[in-house]
Amino acid sequence: MSPLDSFFFHMDFIVRCIISIFLGGVIGLERELKRKPAGLKTHILICVGSTALTFLSSQFSITGDPGRIAAQIVSGIGFIGAGTILQSKQIVQGLTTAATLWLVASTGMLVGANFLLPAFFVTFLVLPFLLFSKIFTSKKLQEVSYCLNIEICDNYALKEINKMLNEFDISIHKKNIIKKDNIYLELNYTANSLTQHIFIKRIFDLDGIGEVIKI
Repeated sequence: MSPLDSFFFHMDFIVRCIISIFLGGVIGLERELKRKPAGLKTHILICVGSTALTFLSSQFSITGDPGRIAAQIVSGIGFIGAGTILQSKQIVQGLTTAATLWLVASTGMLVGANFLLPAFFVTFLVLPFLLFSKIFTSKKLQEVSYCLNIEICDNYALKEINKMLNEFDISIHKKNIIKKDNIYLELNYTANSLTQHIFIKRIFDLDGIGEVIKI
């Protein structure tokens, strides 16, 4: 390979990696903004890694099977996806994030194989569904308003409730701490029925919780 051919060869690889950063970042940013288990960095790394491995695999087309490395990407991404699903103990979460990881891996493979137009098409075909998913959500899972007055007997319980609010990504409209004989946490929020059920169950399982009143 001449120096000029080598230059263009490596530039081609660099351009493909940059495209992968962009396409993986588009999906990853949406996940990051929604505070999902795998966000911007994870999606970019998987997309670029898939591109690099597919590009490498294509170089074995003369001396070996070019599909062997690429095939391992498909099976390997399953382990990462499983990690995002199993991260919650009380409720099955992360299915969509696992699917987006699988998607960006396939997008990276398309870029690595120099199918750039299909890679862009797949990314921007799926993106609107991720951004506006609530429009397509079943009415049974639509969010409704709840109001709770929780007696806090231990500061530990208050910290755990705050963690749960972040974990379940609950939309809080009003949050007041009232100090009388004990501390009372007044919450006004919206959540779907499944999230509400798990949230209440977790509250009652906490030590340091007194009376819980639904207003």
